[in-house]
Amino acid sequence: MKQDETIECTVQHHGGKRASTSTTIRATCSFLELSISPPSTEFLEGVAATVTCTALYTCPHYAPTLTWNYASMPASTSTSEVSGQALWKTVSTLTFTSAAKDHGKQLTCSAQYSEGRTETSIPLRVKRNMLSLDWSFSTPESLPGLKGSCIIIPCKFSYSKSKPDGLQVIWYLYQSKGYPSVYNQKEGNIISKFAGITSLIGSVSEGNCSLKIDKLEMSHNKDRLYPWIDKDSITSFHSQGHSFIDKSTQLEVSENAEEPQIILIVAPKVGVESKVSCTVRHTCITAPPVFTLSGIPGTDRVTDSQVSDGVWERTVERTWTAEEQHKSVECNVAYPGGQKARKELQLNVECLYEEITMINPPGEMIEGTARSVVCSVTYSCKKNKPSIVWNFPDMLSTVKTMEITKDFYNISSNLTFIGSLGDNGKKLKCTAEFSKGETSASADLKIGPYEYKFGEDEPFDTGELQVREADVPHSFSALTRSCVVIPCSFQSKDHELMTRGIWYKRSGHSIVFHNERNSVMDHFKDRTKLLGNLHEGDCSMEIDDIKPFDNGPFCFHAQRESVKYRFNNSCAFIKMKASPDKPVMSAVPAEVTVGSTVSVSCSVSHTCSSHPPEFSWSVPKITSQVSDSLIQRGVWQRTSTITFMVAEGDGARNLACTATFWRGKQQGKNTVTLMVKGTSMHQFQKVAPVAFPVTLLLMSLAVVLGVFLYRKMKRANDPLRPPPRPEKRRSLWDRFSRRYPQEDREKPPRPEKQYVSRLLLSNWTN
Repeated sequence: MKQDETIECTVQHHGGKRASTSTTIRATCSFLELSISPPSTEFLEGVAATVTCTALYTCPHYAPTLTWNYASMPASTSTSEVSGQALWKTVSTLTFTSAAKDHGKQLTCSAQYSEGRTETSIPLRVKRNMLSLDWSFSTPESLPGLKGSCIIIPCKFSYSKSKPDGLQVIWYLYQSKGYPSVYNQKEGNIISKFAGITSLIGSVSEGNCSLKIDKLEMSHNKDRLYPWIDKDSITSFHSQGHSFIDKSTQLEVSENAEEPQIILIVAPKVGVESKVSCTVRHTCITAPPVFTLSGIPGTDRVTDSQVSDGVWERTVERTWTAEEQHKSVECNVAYPGGQKARKELQLNVECLYEEITMINPPGEMIEGTARSVVCSVTYSCKKNKPSIVWNFPDMLSTVKTMEITKDFYNISSNLTFIGSLGDNGKKLKCTAEFSKGETSASADLKIGPYEYKFGEDEPFDTGELQVREADVPHSFSALTRSCVVIPCSFQSKDHELMTRGIWYKRSGHSIVFHNERNSVMDHFKDRTKLLGNLHEGDCSMEIDDIKPFDNGPFCFHAQRESVKYRFNNSCAFIKMKASPDKPVMSAVPAEVTVGSTVSVSCSVSHTCSSHPPEFSWSVPKITSQVSDSLIQRGVWQRTSTITFMVAEGDGARNLACTATFWRGKQQGKNTVTLMVKGTSMHQFQKVAPVAFPVTLLLMSLAVVLGVFLYRKMKRANDPLRPPPRPEKRRSLWDRFSRRYPQEDREKPPRPEKQYVSRLLLSNWTN
């Protein structure tokens, strides 16, 4: 019905008469009670929900204005006619997002009409969101664990407000649906694979919610666990828009233990305190792995440190004094689950050494004299024994090694140094060469010339002496370990025939040669002899196997019966040489031809005429000749001259001459290089006398055979020549074979064949 509507009444009479009347009726508008849909529901904190408020009324112009008591939230309004009911409705749709503080309040919808106002409300029941709690917690994203061992998941929680009473901590296994308990102290309803093996570590009052799992199994691998800390059950809250997978800890369970890490903190050196550590990571601080270190003795210090959330590091550090025999250290680790792991480390103990010292440097010396110089160095490790090398390698040295304490040794090298004037200003250096490293010591050499002082010949006998003159060189050189002949001559009257010659060392007046062996000092016994004939005035003496300290001066005395004689100028000083002079080789052609002969000489000086040096060459000799000549008093020169044929082999060839001195302990060598050429031509010349006749014979045979075949073919192609009888046909082999019929062998050869035979014979004989 419309608000103002006219009603008309019409009457129709019989006979066609009609009558009508009308009136206007004014209707009254009304509205029904408001309704909220849904009338009763549980809102989820933080989750938007749709709530509608509907107003029904009878007049279209009566449309109300709908408002909500949560005006800040978005709402939309629509108006429409209710089909078949003469009603209109206005609907307000509110997008309502609840908060925790809305729980217990009212949600009110109000309708403002032109002639009145009405409202309706529903109570708000808000289920809190797990993301909007007053507390928060932190756990690691994942945690490794070893089968059979325990694991502790570290967990810390805190409240944004004051911490409420009656808190409980529950751990759950993450699943897409449901909340299976891993640990629940109150209910005790634990899923089977975690039953009896979980417990809380730490104090809840201190915000510690850590979970301990006593014995991990492989079935726990990849499981995700998360805690719940609240006085209300987790089911009192909703998780829409939240997944605990983001806050859970995944267990990474392994069956095999990782090998430990072993390192040297202090590199081991023999006799020095060293340190080594062995480290493993684990997840069970209450039952850590057990270490065993073997291979070295010492004292241990064990420490535990937290590497990250839930992961600890246990380290055992051993301190010990390294010894040479310590080769390696082995770290063995045993875990509660029965797993074992080991790691071995090679120690490579370093052997030490001190600086080498030159104990008694030579100081100032006279040329040709010897000094004992000792270099000594202390080192550790028997295997580390060094070589002591001198920069005068030709000189004699002896080595002595002594054990000081365990693993520590001393080695000394005693060099018998013989100085020459050419060494003055140089350095004497000793070097201890170890497998790793070296140490050296040196001293400056100050070497002066020997100076003869006139009148220093002294009698070794204080009795009455006859004085005569002698001719002995004041000084000359000698090669150690060889021999030396001291030239000596004197003049005496015809009636003074000496019956005994005596040589003595001027310092100390020690006798070095005497006819009576017992009179000779032990150092020279059996090493000296008189080479000359005293009756002829020759008093030359040989000293064999001469020692570095046999410098002298050596002086000559004589006796005739009971009369004693001393001689002026009868003392000789010997200047020692540690190595012989290098042989001198005569000039050779720079280029030689294979097969040619070359003559070359090699000369060397010496002071032992009784045992001159022997020569050897690096090439076979065709001729060889040795000659001796006196260079100066007491010094001889021996020369070896050879002729040899240049052997095959083009290119540079060495020609070496070696002089070996008496007793074979000293050698001098000289080498020159020859450029050899012509090997190919030489080989050709050797084979030519045989090769040419053989080649000529083969060529002659080829010519004869060619002529024979040509004539044979020509005769075979002659049409006027009758064919041979069948029984006379013979093969070429038969013609050259001895199996001819008797009558064929008796036939004389054709003239041309005789000519060829004579020609062939003539070439062969020529």
